[in-house]
Amino acid sequence: MSDIPSWNGPGDRGDSVSPDPAASVPEERPSRRKRRGLRIALVTMASFVVLIGAVAAGGYAYVNHLAGSIPRIPVKFVKLDAANSEYGGAMTVLITGKGIGPTGAKTVPENSASGLIMLLHVNAEGYSGGVVSIPPQSIVRVPGHGRTQLENALKLGGPDLLVRTVENLTHVQINHYARIDFTHVDRTVNALRGVNVTLPGATSSFGHVFHIGVNHLNGIEALAYARQPSLSEEGRVLRQQSLMRAVIRKIEFRHLLSNPLTMYRVLHALISMLTVDSTFTASQIEHLAREVHDLTGSTDYVTAPVHMRAGQVYLDRAITRKLWAAIRQDSISAFARRYPFTVTPSAPR
Repeated sequence: MSDIPSWNGPGDRGDSVSPDPAASVPEERPSRRKRRGLRIALVTMASFVVLIGAVAAGGYAYVNHLAGSIPRIPVKFVKLDAANSEYGGAMTVLITGKGIGPTGAKTVPENSASGLIMLLHVNAEGYSGGVVSIPPQSIVRVPGHGRTQLENALKLGGPDLLVRTVENLTHVQINHYARIDFTHVDRTVNALRGVNVTLPGATSSFGHVFHIGVNHLNGIEALAYARQPSLSEEGRVLRQQSLMRAVIRKIEFRHLLSNPLTMYRVLHALISMLTVDSTFTASQIEHLAREVHDLTGSTDYVTAPVHMRAGQVYLDRAITRKLWAAIRQDSISAFARRYPFTVTPSAPR
């Protein structure tokens, strides 16, 4: 089976350059797709704020305490020129992952990457947004290090350098940073008494056999599912997203947050996976969670398209220039409609 998303598409070829301020995404009216609500479909960090938002919406007094207990790390943010941020009321969170790779080790270096590099964007009006994935192996300019893979920015200079690199690449103002530690995903899955994932074919990983169709995973099996050695890096990213969606579905469909004891256990397990920047206050997290929880507009999930050249991955210059402009202009939905081949697959294939 193939776990590699189709990221290639039409357009000029070349690595991404500074966005054209005049670039725009015209509105089109293709056939309407059915989209599940944000509470079900949103991935990784967005899933966490949805859960916190669900608690906040329920009026639980200790949600602020839970948000305050999330570990913080110092991250430098630079205020971009106003011309590069058309909608000042929007919020963009840079999300990375840690600890998932084709190994069985539970201890990983602080700046190790799981392959997730995503921008969670909430539009200025607060009722729509999107998630934009940037392939981590894309060759980009990393300040002070020349051209190298995007994920190397995190290894070479931590979150500070990654934030600076992504802002230079996209000209999108990044407001906050969050990291998901997938070495703790087994705690969350066990807290939920297991989750279900669907596979299109039989496979195995670290001695665990997964059959075609629905598989019920415990914590250890979930780690094996996400770390399957035969997967490409892109495949592992899709597995991580698939696993987080399985967590959200279990919580939503079983109404687990309606039970205070279960909710306490699940949220503490989730928080053990999460680290945010030191400027991301508990009240800001709760506010973002409420916004994401209450989204009623469209929410789209797209991946920046790439192409291969001389064995390396490069961003499609023509299309990504419009994608970065779409983020800045709060028009990710229009971009996804115009370029449907960039829509992120909803599950591993």
